[in-house]
Amino acid sequence: MKNAIKFFGLSDEAILLDTKLYIIKSMLAIATGYLLGVFFPITRLDMISVLLGVMYNLEPINVAGIKGGVSQLIASTIGAACTGILILVFGINVFTIALGMALTLYVCIKINWRMVSPVAIFTCIYMTQYVQKDIYGMPSIWLTFRLRIAALGLGVIIAIFYNYVFSHFYYHNIASKRLQFAKKSVLSGLEYTYRKLKSSNEKKTRDYVTIFPTIFNDLDLVHTNVEVMVKESRFLFHLLEPKELAIIQNTLQHFRDINHLTYDINYTAWREGQNLKLEDNVILVLEEIIKTLKDLDFTKIKTIEHQLELKTKLDKDFNGNRITSNINSIVYYVEEILEETKVL
Repeated sequence: MKNAIKFFGLSDEAILLDTKLYIIKSMLAIATGYLLGVFFPITRLDMISVLLGVMYNLEPINVAGIKGGVSQLIASTIGAACTGILILVFGINVFTIALGMALTLYVCIKINWRMVSPVAIFTCIYMTQYVQKDIYGMPSIWLTFRLRIAALGLGVIIAIFYNYVFSHFYYHNIASKRLQFAKKSVLSGLEYTYRKLKSSNEKKTRDYVTIFPTIFNDLDLVHTNVEVMVKESRFLFHLLEPKELAIIQNTLQHFRDINHLTYDINYTAWREGQNLKLEDNVILVLEEIIKTLKDLDFTKIKTIEHQLELKTKLDKDFNGNRITSNINSIVYYVEEILEETKVL
């Protein structure tokens, strides 16, 4: 039974990212999108854009998702403008379709070379394959563009509404869940380091090079989430106070620093190889750090009894002292985290 629950259930990380609520919100939003879409005469002609507009803008963490919605409308305008101008001049043919796509990609890359909007690409294709006709039976670029924007705009408005409504149900817990997610990621790096240092006689490998970037990506994700919370907190009637958000940002920065230090410990251990020598109690202190962080649950804040201390006895010129120094710094950051979470 437990195996079945584990197989069909969501991972802890997915739960901490509010996946369950996101699924429920998606069900309600897509149902609303369908009902309203078929209700209005113009949008019922393009239900695909309505429903895609809903799903593209539903956010598990944003309060409103207004920025994403506006970005999609702008991207659609770019795609429509690039293709529409060519259609007016050359009509719809293979040349127009190819050149329209090239022009759309060029404009998107010109605006932001890091990303080409899939919405702009979709609209570019849409303008040539879903052309509306006027009362005289002639293809109309304006009517096609109006339909696309109206349908997409309805989807965006519905998504913003549900983002805002659902934010009041769980927004206060978002920060603690994101910190818990960040903590689990940092812990995975600390536990990996603990195993490597404990088995000091084994040949050192560089697999840490692939492990820690993933942790940094997780921390960057949480950092982005928190930045969004700071920007959109003014829409929440002070569900989260600025002081709390500042503590959350500080705690997240401590986690990033811990991960940098842990990475450096692994680098030093790999560089020294079989010549690596550690302070006698380094392993014990690292074990205590891991235990303390495991006991700390940001979703159920409680006072954690802890005693973290590491006294450097190595010569300053000894390479192993770098690991000792890093462990000391990690101890400091953990104690800072424990102190700051008392006021959350």
